[in-house]
Amino acid sequence: MKILLTGGTGLIGQELGKELVRLGHSIVVITRSSTAQDFSFPCELVTFNLNTGSLLHPLLESVEAVVHLAGENVGTGRWSAAKKKAIYDSRIEGTKNLFASLQNSRNIRVFVSASATGFYGDQAENEITESSPAAADFLAKVTQDWEKVTTDNLQKNTRHVSLRIAMVIAPFGGAMNELIPLFKKGLGAPLGNGEQYMSWIHIDDVVALFCRAISDKKMEGTYNAVAPFPLRNSEFSKTLAEALGTHLLPSVPAFVLKTALSEKVALVLNSQKVIPAKLTELGLHFKFPTFAEAIKPIAEIHKGKDTVFYVEQFVPQQKAKVFAFFSAAENLEKITPPLLNFKITHKSTADIQEGALIDYRLKIHGVPVTWRTQILNWLPDERFVDTQLKGPYSKWHHTHSFYTLGNGTLMTDLVRYRVPLGALGKMSTSWLVKKDVSAIFEYRRSAVQGAFPETK
Repeated sequence: MKILLTGGTGLIGQELGKELVRLGHSIVVITRSSTAQDFSFPCELVTFNLNTGSLLHPLLESVEAVVHLAGENVGTGRWSAAKKKAIYDSRIEGTKNLFASLQNSRNIRVFVSASATGFYGDQAENEITESSPAAADFLAKVTQDWEKVTTDNLQKNTRHVSLRIAMVIAPFGGAMNELIPLFKKGLGAPLGNGEQYMSWIHIDDVVALFCRAISDKKMEGTYNAVAPFPLRNSEFSKTLAEALGTHLLPSVPAFVLKTALSEKVALVLNSQKVIPAKLTELGLHFKFPTFAEAIKPIAEIHKGKDTVFYVEQFVPQQKAKVFAFFSAAENLEKITPPLLNFKITHKSTADIQEGALIDYRLKIHGVPVTWRTQILNWLPDERFVDTQLKGPYSKWHHTHSFYTLGNGTLMTDLVRYRVPLGALGKMSTSWLVKKDVSAIFEYRRSAVQGAFPETK
């Protein structure tokens, strides 16, 4: 099936795009400014900002399904008047413009749209199902209007599924990107009195739900995209801290949160005991029904003293060729920013292989540094690890993995590192090191894309 996806660079969009490709679908993405290297899956791009108007494009005419995820992130920045307008317009005006752009698309069988549990507002101790009433606050108004503009513009005979999504739990990205570093430092705490209910869903379950919504003709209407067991904020905080092996601080008083966040405080103090009643009727099985089950494998990745960095990239080339590129040590120089003056000075073997030792020299902010790395876990075409034996970090352990995805290769990098000088080094330089690591991999992303240009 040819599927149109909006919001493809977001957490759900990236994971859903990969899964849809694995299932054999082809993807068209409408994106404001992203390029192919920004996506973790193969797709055809239509570059356009739906917030500014509509477009007619031949790629849109043959789509058979639409997944509409686009919308300004409500969790970032203060809710100024301009921010609230961006949140509203990106959903309401953006959706209107999407439908105008699809006026020549006559083959659409299903339209799956994102919504949010913000529809219900603060419901205290009440159990919330799909039939529960809407609230009257800002987020509720946004979601009500967002859902209405979709139903008002649907083509006749197009099946529609609206998913009211709760907080998404994922190993990388989303809310956990903010919470895990905080809790690892021992700075996590219950919010307010901690009695407010929190609803959530694991990224694997929300992706599976979108896929089912596309394929299951029995699904129609609105569904709560939430795990079956919401929990109180105090329990959420305790479970996360225990999974990471850290402690909690005393609760943050509600008045402090209201002073700091103003109207945005609704995101953390509203009580929402949302139940997936209609999904339960469908007999849907959740991979992660409880928060304890969901957070355990995520915490295993992040717990301990290491800083964890993760990035992935789709390369439009066969896996064996991509792996071979990284097997040639000289290519490491090609994908490293010139500013680092990266040079290989010695190799224990002609080609990279299990146990190989490689010596480099480079400059970090102008300071000359030597580095020796050893290659471990060498599994041709699949993965390998380079680990620092001597160099600028207290620890550097980099796992390169390669997976076949559609007509190319999904390449992932998982780095665990520690800055030198222990706690002092972490306090004084960790932010700079994190910025440097991100910049290096961003350069590498462009360099790899250049080495493997997409062929038509």
